[in-house]
Amino acid sequence: MLKEFIKKVGMAVAPELTLELLSARSQALIIKIERETGMLASSHKFVEKYGRTVLRGPFKGLRYSERVSKERNQVHRLVGSYENELYDWCEEIIAAKYPVLLDIGTADGFYAVGFAQRMPETQVIGFDTDKWARAATQELVDENGVTNVEVKSMCSPEWLNQNLQPNTLIFSDCEGYEIVMFNLDLVPALIDCDMVIELHERPSPDVEDVLRARFAKTHDIRLATYLDHDPADFPELELLEESKRATAISEGRGGPQNILFLTRRPQS
Repeated sequence: MLKEFIKKVGMAVAPELTLELLSARSQALIIKIERETGMLASSHKFVEKYGRTVLRGPFKGLRYSERVSKERNQVHRLVGSYENELYDWCEEIIAAKYPVLLDIGTADGFYAVGFAQRMPETQVIGFDTDKWARAATQELVDENGVTNVEVKSMCSPEWLNQNLQPNTLIFSDCEGYEIVMFNLDLVPALIDCDMVIELHERPSPDVEDVLRARFAKTHDIRLATYLDHDPADFPELELLEESKRATAISEGRGGPQNILFLTRRPQS
């Protein structure tokens, strides 16, 4: 409870510093867990046979850098299980040909570079407060030769107010800061944008209800839920020991997690 309180206060008082510290801590913890549980060893085994290229999904063909593949588990990305609840939405976004796409919380660049590769006429701007994530995203940019991605650190309501263009798609995974970012009172230009927002109820209790209320009059709202995936759906996992297959594609969420897709309604 104390940690959650400190995090909540930090997000309100000094969000950039708080997010930088939280993301670095989270990255170090994830790397430690992946090593200790054997996820990283499984990933190395998978990459040795199948390579560093995504095998299925909307970003099929996306190729990871050698360094990132050595440091982090890539099996879920490569095999096509990672957040595959959003794959239909991804295809919808690609077909819409948004002029600008903001990826807030790029992690290793999966979405920022994946969308950029599929949408070469779209300006993609990726944000992440974690230094490792920014480096990984830039490596993914270089590995795939895309030229329409810019990598930045912090995205804030102030930045959006100064730079947000109409008909932008915002793809957000910002660890609870979504309750601050997605506020029409702070960022009126959101009324002209579409948004995919991953929800984080622990640092931001009732965030789904809050966002639904804020955008009820301006946007249609759809819901998806991340769930655990069945290793049997991905035949490449037969390479791994049966006891390691579910762990290799685990996203470490600790339970279901909701995501909203808000699409603007025409304004009268």
